[in-house]
Amino acid sequence: MEEMELAVQAVSTPMVQMWINWMLFIFMASILFVWKHKSARIVLASFILTLPVALLIFNLTKSAHLIGVAHIMIWGPLAYFLFKSDLKEPSFRPKSTYGIWVILLLITIAISLVFDVRDAVLIMFGMK
Repeated sequence: MEEMELAVQAVSTPMVQMWINWMLFIFMASILFVWKHKSARIVLASFILTLPVALLIFNLTKSAHLIGVAHIMIWGPLAYFLFKSDLKEPSFRPKSTYGIWVILLLITIAISLVFDVRDAVLIMFGMK
């Protein structure tokens, strides 16, 4: 794990590190909602699952840029699930604390996936 952390730090700018910190914060905020919302429990489980998958990908490829494949594999379906189970739910209240968190989480996942897909495509074409 230390090797992966060093590899990520080597390719990270201060802005990337701020983004990583934001993602940690928004995913860990799920702990506030796990008691009342099944979706928050799934978010927390997905977040926890992301680390071993990312470690496996890094150990196989030694590429910090391909760690995002774990996000694609886990967070892509998670975003779809959240959209279908929460945002489409008639009782969903977007202005509640939970609603704001879900919306911020989905925006965060969407932004992350754009960069993760971009990195994967660039590596596939030998550009990174």
